[in-house]
Amino acid sequence: MRVFSYRYRLSHAITEKLVAMAPRLIPRGRVRARAAQPGRILVLKFGGMGEAVLARSVMDGLLERNPVLTIDYLVEQRTVEVMTLGRTDSCVFRYSPSTDGLGAALKVLRAVRRNRYDAVVDFEQHSLLTAVFCRATSIPLRAGFLPSVSNDRDRMFTHAVALREGESMWKAFVHLGQVLDPGLPESLTTTPVPTSADAESWMDDWWGANVGEDRSGPVVVMHLGVGPSAQYRRWPIARFAECARALDARYPGLTVVLTGAAGERELMSEFREAFAGKSVEASDLGGLERTCALLRRCNLLLSADTGIMHLAAAMGVPTVGLFGPNTPACWAPVGLRATWVYTTGQRCSPCINSYRRSIPEGCTAALESACMWDIGVEDVLRAAGSVMPNGRPDRA
Repeated sequence: MRVFSYRYRLSHAITEKLVAMAPRLIPRGRVRARAAQPGRILVLKFGGMGEAVLARSVMDGLLERNPVLTIDYLVEQRTVEVMTLGRTDSCVFRYSPSTDGLGAALKVLRAVRRNRYDAVVDFEQHSLLTAVFCRATSIPLRAGFLPSVSNDRDRMFTHAVALREGESMWKAFVHLGQVLDPGLPESLTTTPVPTSADAESWMDDWWGANVGEDRSGPVVVMHLGVGPSAQYRRWPIARFAECARALDARYPGLTVVLTGAAGERELMSEFREAFAGKSVEASDLGGLERTCALLRRCNLLLSADTGIMHLAAAMGVPTVGLFGPNTPACWAPVGLRATWVYTTGQRCSPCINSYRRSIPEGCTAALESACMWDIGVEDVLRAAGSVMPNGRPDRA
């Protein structure tokens, strides 16, 4: 079985290999007892919208307990909105692993060092390069994760949190936050991403034109895609359509909103051919903030393990995550109205190991996505009933 791991542009991959060949050339970060509450914190979070939702929620918890904190961010385009919306007083550094090179990294490093932070938190789980960057900042408190497969990240941090297979990533994120504030509660949950008045006004217009204020039934979001990799994680379109028909029969006047990237419009077209009820495409909203404003207005979201699944759960939308190749033990949606379905009997599931950052290049089951086909519509409807108010999608 071919397996690929977290990928950079070629220059970053080569650099990481070189760093990995000579880790002893970099002095080990001296482990220190935690001093007083750090006042100025730099947070690193690059790819992964769902991970960014979790990282932001941890920092929200820290800010709620310590309102005087100054928290700045080093992010890329894919995570800048999730991490920084509403953070009008934060300094935001940007670096794109897919396009920027060493020169840009050094420029960011110089700017970071000038700001004299008390602590830096690296929410990447496996990247040796982000860990080396943290070490190069010389920030006194450097906190990050240690993967289950050692890659010398431990040499870069003063405080490290081990990723333990079988523990949820959300718990690991909370434990990383507890390095900065030991009083951060284990019961911490995710928090909604704020939206501006402009975004809400734009969504009012979009909603009126596409969903309609005079609708008679609930609005259910179905996120059909899973991003560019590991397509075998998708719940089959036939199952989504069957689920939509079952919901439409139970709740007349149902509107299905289809979210996704522009490259997933083929999936939306396939769904609309299979479902004769009312459906609306929402692949052109123009930013994450508008997506948040959309989710606020909806009654339920169904999705495989994707960023929008984590976003909806954090926004308080009743959310059902669908799992097969990957396990909810690691990436279950976190929120007061979030649950998941994992019903497969396939012996090869789970085949994705996020703790080791390994993803099979293709499905090895006799039937492509067999573990996702194992999720039945009734399984999903029961799960949805457990998180919806009164067990039903009351009108928003």
